[in-house]
Amino acid sequence: MRRKAGFKVGDAVFYPSAGVGLIEGKEDVFLTGKQECCYVIRILESGATIKVPKANIDKNGIRPLLDGKKPKDLYKVLAESSNRRSTAGNPAERARELSRKVNYGSCMEIGAVVRDLLRWKMTSSLSFEEIRLLQTGCNHLAREVAVATGITPEDAISRIREQVGVAA
Repeated sequence: MRRKAGFKVGDAVFYPSAGVGLIEGKEDVFLTGKQECCYVIRILESGATIKVPKANIDKNGIRPLLDGKKPKDLYKVLAESSNRRSTAGNPAERARELSRKVNYGSCMEIGAVVRDLLRWKMTSSLSFEEIRLLQTGCNHLAREVAVATGITPEDAISRIREQVGVAA
């Protein structure tokens, strides 16, 4: 069970559909016939501003960024052995599960998906959906690692690939 996230102005957060953002304030907004307190989040990459009702923070998958020793934990996940690609079962179900992890999972879950997809790509072809999820997951992970460690997203992608053990 996920704990209720308590954010404050100035916190860096990860918004799954948009990337890394900064909470710039709180604002009361009139929505669906009632007044609701919303977080005002500015997305760093695009400069877009998003207002998210406090009640919907968990539902939208917004979470705090990696901090402290967490990048080292992420690198451990990336270096671990891959999960075996399941050929049994429904490919659509597998893609749905991978998509859930990329779009709403923790940084560690995204890391595991990226690791597995990068390694699967080396041994066999990926489906269109898997390629799309690999690109999305790499971008999400790179932005988050870049902000958490103070490096560029390009350097973060290089570190991720290095940890997974695949050439650029």
